[in-house]
Amino acid sequence: MSLLSTRRMYRRISAEYPGCYLASHSVHQAVVRDISLNGFRVEGQSTLPRDTIVKIQLWLPNGEGTVDIDKAVVRWRTEREFGVQIVSISNEADLRLARHVEHRLQRAALAVAC
Repeated sequence: MSLLSTRRMYRRISAEYPGCYLASHSVHQAVVRDISLNGFRVEGQSTLPRDTIVKIQLWLPNGEGTVDIDKAVVRWRTEREFGVQIVSISNEADLRLARHVEHRLQRAALAVAC
């Protein structure tokens, strides 16, 4: 497998944001990590099978509000974590997420430059 085929499409930010996910008509608390514009890692009390469709809400820090993911699909899983790919998100939520990720990446770049 070449390096180009394994490279991520979007840069990820390291985070630990509170959130929740809805699967099979049940709401579960979670911690959302490794956030990108395409997906993220979710830690919950239980894991979900691959290809499960979920709704996810995460709370951004510093009063930035929530990001509601209308539809995401589980792409991988471990005992307590799973990775999701965003399938459907509103324009407003997409913009809020993009601004947040861009801001965090800029802050990280400034910290490295100093």
